[in-house]
Amino acid sequence: MTHLAAKLRIWVYTMDMNSMAIESNGQFSINVDRRLSPKEQWEDFLHELCHVLRHSGNQMAMPDRYVNWQEQDASAFQLYAALPLSMLRNLALPENKNELIAYLSEEFQVTYRLAKARIDQIERRVLQGSLDYEFQQYTQNQSSKKYDPSNWSEATRLIMNKLEFLKSRGVPAGGKANRLL
Repeated sequence: MTHLAAKLRIWVYTMDMNSMAIESNGQFSINVDRRLSPKEQWEDFLHELCHVLRHSGNQMAMPDRYVNWQEQDASAFQLYAALPLSMLRNLALPENKNELIAYLSEEFQVTYRLAKARIDQIERRVLQGSLDYEFQQYTQNQSSKKYDPSNWSEATRLIMNKLEFLKSRGVPAGGKANRLL
């Protein structure tokens, strides 16, 4: 925590109060609640670091929706910063989910709760990617069937022939073409 803060020119201190980021005259500081465990302190530091790096303004003077957005953004940042995917890829990971979460909790010095949240997030994104791919394949197959004249009903074939006839005569689609059909 102190090493990273020093690299970023952020003053870090601990007090018996809730963690928070503060900016004063272009200088940034982060208080980390010293009543927390070392893992929780690291997580709070990462959360507050997001506020320093990505946000501006005084949350006490912001609309609630904007404060909520900043907090959600900081929580998402915390997951990525605590357990970067690029680092996870380089590890020999247990296949059992509970063992995986416990291993990552120790390896990255984060709470079990945060490691689980990150693994759940990765699983959701992998599933979403699979679903997106399947949907794309399905829609491509459906659209190729949809425009295949051999799949058209007799009524559709009649309408399409009339439209093709009107198009060959230079009649624009819509308006007059609809009345002719």
